[in-house]
Parts: sequence; C-alpha cells; structure tokens
Amino acid sequence: MLDPKQRPLDFRELLTQEQEFLRVLIRTIGVPASDVLDVLQDANLYLIENQEKYILETNFRAWAAQVVRYRSLNYFRSKKRRPMVNLSEEALDLIAGEMAIRFEDNNTRLQGLSYCLTKLSDDQRKLLEDVYRHGHSIKNLARLRKCSHAALRKAISRIRQALKICIETNPEI
Repeated sequence: MLDPKQRPLDFRELLTQEQEFLRVLIRTIGVPASDVLDVLQDANLYLIENQEKYILETNFRAWAAQVVRYRSLNYFRSKKRRPMVNLSEEALDLIAGEMAIRFEDNNTRLQGLSYCLTKLSDDQRKLLEDVYRHGHSIKNLARLRKCSHAALRKAISRIRQALKICIETNPEI
C-alpha cells in the first residue's frame, strides 16, 4: 500500500492546493482586488468542467495558470477594460513562471516558520503574537511586562534570530 504522502494527488486535491497561488496570480495580472474572487471562481469552474483535459502527474500549476490567464483576459474583455499593465503573452508567461517559483519558496519558508514557532516557549510565542499579530507597541508591552523598552526589543531580536537560524538549518523543513 502506498504511503498517502507518496500517492499522486487527485484533481480535486490539486485544485484545492493551488487556490492561493491562482488568487495571487489573478491579482498580479491586474484584476482589481474586488473582482479577483469572481475571476477565480470562473477559472475554477472552467478547470472542473475540463478536468479530463488535465493529464495526471503533469504540471497542474502551469495548466491552471494558463486557464487563469485566459479567464483574466476574458474578464477584461467583458468589462471593456484593459489590464492595468499591458503585457505581452510572453511577459505574462514569464511572470506566471517567476511567481510559481517565488510562491513555492515563500510557502516552504512559511512552513519552516510554522515548525520553528513550535520550538519557542509559550512566553516567546505570546510576545511575538502581541507584537506582530495584535500590533501592540513594544513600549506598551514593556510597561505591561514591567521591563524596559530596550530589554523587550532585545528579547524580540533574539527570538527572531533563533527563528532565522532554525529555518535556515533545520533538516525537517
């Protein structure tokens, strides 16, 4: 029996896995943020209706990116608008290719960050959450924690450095 991690993904899983990439690609092509989800839905519908055209174990992302590109161009035609940036097909292909590489790199780094965050103490994670998720100022946090602004800033710097080292050196990531 195949390990679930080694079995090829089916069409539904591939489509689900690529949603964020496709959304970012649509936005990069120049579709206004207010219409991105409509174009994504249109592309998803096309992909689902034409899934028999996809050959399993080939580059799904490239195929879906082509569909998104055409659906985005259809959007511009239907709205009688031009994309905010007028690019050739070759330029759009280069952008999609570069985006795919960067998206994968960023996704890998985010997975690494998630793993490394689990290695921090609860207090360290809480401090990062307070600063980065909740947007609390270091000055106010220092006052609440009854420590100096400089000491808290240094603690955050050390945590960030530890995360950087973890991400760069950990073989599990």
